[in-house]
Amino acid sequence: MSKDLERALSKLRFDDQVLGYSLMTKVGRPFVSFAFPDELFPRVQNSIQLYKKDLRLMTIDTDKGLVVLSPVDDNWILTVLYVPELQLGLAIAKTKNVLRLLEGIELPPPPEEFDESSDSNLQVLESIAVNASSVEDTPDAPSPVSESSSATTEELSPDDFSVSPSTTPIRGPDYSKALSLNSELYSEMKKIYRNFGFDVLMLVDGTNNIESIADSMFQPTDRVIDLLKWGATKSIITVPRFQEGTEDTKSGDGGSIGRYVKCPKFEGNLSKVSGDDINIIRLCDGKQTQEQIAKATGLPIPRVVQTLAKYRKLGLKMIGRTIK
Repeated sequence: MSKDLERALSKLRFDDQVLGYSLMTKVGRPFVSFAFPDELFPRVQNSIQLYKKDLRLMTIDTDKGLVVLSPVDDNWILTVLYVPELQLGLAIAKTKNVLRLLEGIELPPPPEEFDESSDSNLQVLESIAVNASSVEDTPDAPSPVSESSSATTEELSPDDFSVSPSTTPIRGPDYSKALSLNSELYSEMKKIYRNFGFDVLMLVDGTNNIESIADSMFQPTDRVIDLLKWGATKSIITVPRFQEGTEDTKSGDGGSIGRYVKCPKFEGNLSKVSGDDINIIRLCDGKQTQEQIAKATGLPIPRVVQTLAKYRKLGLKMIGRTIK
């Protein structure tokens, strides 16, 4: 059981957008913590006490970042601190995914006395569970293979799919497998797309189109489309195929609609732009993509994206354009 719990929490530990986390008791005592700031515990504990009768997933804005806390069961509360620039919806989606991993783990109540925030407490929980129950802890069962995925022998490539910013992807038969830390599919996605693949999939719910997913993550639409086309070849998500016919493939006059991109445009006060950020922000005229700005400044794209995220609340917008 402790290994399963540690595996679930490692999803947070190795997430670059997570600054710290804590598994807390229902009264707000930190049982296991990783880099969660001590000065934030009183505020979290006050919130738990205030809403203890009806505590559900809630968020707290702090000067260190966004805190998301949610009950795991009647005895435990998961608390996660995310980087300040992370979108609220994505922070909630990330937390919910870890909660799904924790659903399959039967956590016993905490002992009456324990050392707070100790990693060894995972083993303490396991010993309590062993003493309280004769049910053996079984290894994770392999994810069931759906009939659709096992019966599919056709080799598909990303170019077989018709995807545009207005396309709304839906979850495919192997969606859950792609989010399972133990699956080969997850490992393959992690190797190619790192955490970006996981973050995009968490926003695929059958209602968000690609443009809204890209905007919420402050990422180029083309990058999201590339990931989702790959996911479609793996039955992770479902999007239209060219042979199925889709209005996204052609424009009204019968010609190609071209390539849709999002370009940053800064409409705020340049005097509030600090340091070397000015070299990036002054190029945000609504006509250049993030990639073009990175090339013009000689900076890596992640550095440009991080800077743009910083000024989103100070007048920076993303403008959609179609390039022929």
